[in-house]
Formats: sequence, structure tokens, C-alpha cells
Amino acid sequence: MEEQLASIISSLSEIKSTQSKLIQSFNEQNKTIKNFSIRFDNLSSQINNLSDENASLNGKVSQLELKIKNLEQNALSTSKTTHLDIINEIADRQSRTNNIILFNLPEATDPSKIKPDSERSKLIFNEMELNIEPIRFFCLGNPSTRARPLKITLNDTENVFNVLRAQSKIRSSDEFKELRFSSDPTLK
Repeated sequence: MEEQLASIISSLSEIKSTQSKLIQSFNEQNKTIKNFSIRFDNLSSQINNLSDENASLNGKVSQLELKIKNLEQNALSTSKTTHLDIINEIADRQSRTNNIILFNLPEATDPSKIKPDSERSKLIFNEMELNIEPIRFFCLGNPSTRARPLKITLNDTENVFNVLRAQSKIRSSDEFKELRFSSDPTLK
């Protein structure tokens, strides 16, 4: 019986030892599972953060694509308008190259006393020793007490340059010393 008791005690000791090893192994497995759980939670959190950032970046990319599309459309319409404006400006400047502006010429308040603009301009051009026939005359601005500038259209650009070069000749004349000429800077 003692042998049996010793055998039972020995078996119980082995069972306790095995149980202790199993508990220790279970605790280690539990720690490993907790570590995996923590890592999984961290990875899950990082994936959520990346997903949020990805959604935010997708929104920003969409906004940038929309802005680029709008800019491209604006650039196309602006370039068309700009080209048209440039062509119109060139045509407008070309049409003004034959114009000259005469300043300080007294206006005819009484048609019987002062000669018409065509005759007065011929006298001025003769004083400048130029043989030029103006095509058109037009007073700029609204009538007032001061003399309005007179826009004179000549037949070509060369005559405009000749008038501008020769205007110093009329400064010695008492009748025309206050007159000044300028090329046509009129805007549209």
C-alpha cells in the first residue's frame, strides 16, 4: 500500500508538474495573443488613419483637377479674347497712323469771321512749307471756352511725320506760334 501511495503521490507530483507547465505555457500563449492583439489594434488604427488620409487626399486631388480644368478653360477663352483684342488693337492703331492732332487752334464761333478748318489748315501747312491736302477734320471733346483739339486725317503716314518734323517752322510765326501737333494717341 505504501507503494501504491508512493506511486499515487508520484503520479500527483507529475500531474502537478505537468499542470504547472501547462499553466506556464498557457500564460505564455496568452501573452503572445495579447501582443498580437495590441499589434493588430495598432495596425487597425494605422489602416484607419491611412484610409482617412487617403480620402482627404482624394478630395484634394479632385479639387485640384477641377481647378486645373477651370484654368485650362479660362486660358483657352482668354487666349482667344487676347488674340482678338491684339488684332483689334493693331487694326485700330493702323487706322490712327494717318491722323494728327492740332492743339490751340481757335474755334470758329462765327462762321463769317473765321475761315473753315480746311482753309486754316492749308494756311498752317503752307507756313510749314508743306504741300498737304487733309482728308477729314474732327473737333475732339465738347465745346467750351478753350480751343478743342482738332483731329486731322491725312492721306498717308509720311505726311504725318513731315508735319511733326516741320512744326518748329510755325513757332516763329506770330499767327501760329501757339499751335502744337501730336500724333493720334486716341484710345478705342
